[in-house]
Formats: sequence, C-alpha cells, structure tokens
Amino acid sequence: MVRKLAVVAGVIAVTAHVSAAQTCSITSTAATVSCSVTSTHTLTVPSLLSLTMSGFTSGTSQTLAAPTAMTDFSSSNTIQLPTTGPTFVVKANRAYRVQINSVTSAFTGSTYAKPASDVAWSTSSSGSFAGLSTTPVDITGGPATTGSTSVGVFYKTTYDFLTDVPGSYNLDVQFTLVAP
Repeated sequence: MVRKLAVVAGVIAVTAHVSAAQTCSITSTAATVSCSVTSTHTLTVPSLLSLTMSGFTSGTSQTLAAPTAMTDFSSSNTIQLPTTGPTFVVKANRAYRVQINSVTSAFTGSTYAKPASDVAWSTSSSGSFAGLSTTPVDITGGPATTGSTSVGVFYKTTYDFLTDVPGSYNLDVQFTLVAP
C-alpha cells in the first residue's frame, strides 16, 4: 500500500510554470488547479467638453440694439443701449473655462473703425460690464459637470452721436471653451 500512495501523490502533484513571456501551463489530473498570468492594461480617458449656445438673434448672429431717433441722445452725445445676448451650457468631464473676445479690434463694414470695446459684456443685466477686446477673458468656469447652469451674456453698446458714422457694421465675437 505504501507504493500506491506514493504513485497517487505523484499524479496529484501540480506543475505550474510561469516564464518571462508570461505563459502559464498546468499538467495535472487533479480536479481543481490554477495558474495566473498578469497583464497590464492601459486606457486613455479623453477630455470631453461641449459648449452649447443658443438665443442668438438669427442663427449664430446677434443684432445689437441701436439708436432709432434723435431723442435717444437727448441727455448726452453718448449713450449705451442694452441687448440681451446668447446663453450657453457646458458639459465637461474636467474643469473648464468659457472665454469671450472680439476677433478684431474694430467693427468692419464701413470706413469708420468703430472700436470693439464699444460693446461691453456682462453675465448680469445689472452687473458690471467690460469692453470687448482681442484678448480672451473668462466669462465663467467650473469643475466637471454633466450640464452647467445656463449662463446668459448681456451687452451694452456705446454710441457716440458725433463720431459714429452711419452704416452697417460687423464684429465677430468668439466664445471659447478651455480645459485648463
């Protein structure tokens, strides 16, 4: 009987071999055996950001309020007229900022170079306003979000009765979503 036990013990012995090439093999007649190979898996989580804008006057164009009568200038040669601008929502899987700037330093469309800074912006109709410039400035920012609170942009356009030349003008305003 001693011989039989030695033979049975020899058959139950498990041979596991893990080499540098990460292979695993088992030779056994036992019911439960295992061996493992470790593998490193990599993935890259991309930055996913979305800026959705709406509320423009037409498409992606915004018509700014303009004086319509002499009486608009009754108290001064310079006035500011408010315009409710677009709104936006951000979705981002990381921190973000939304910036605003004018693409050029002056309006186009006439021989008169009406300054872009004549259009001031704010996120509140009664807040403090800053003139547009070609340097991007932050409108808002925040942490990762599945949908930020809707942010509204408000404008005040300065008109000067003595220097603004009648005509149609255009100014491209750029909204930029930045992942710092």
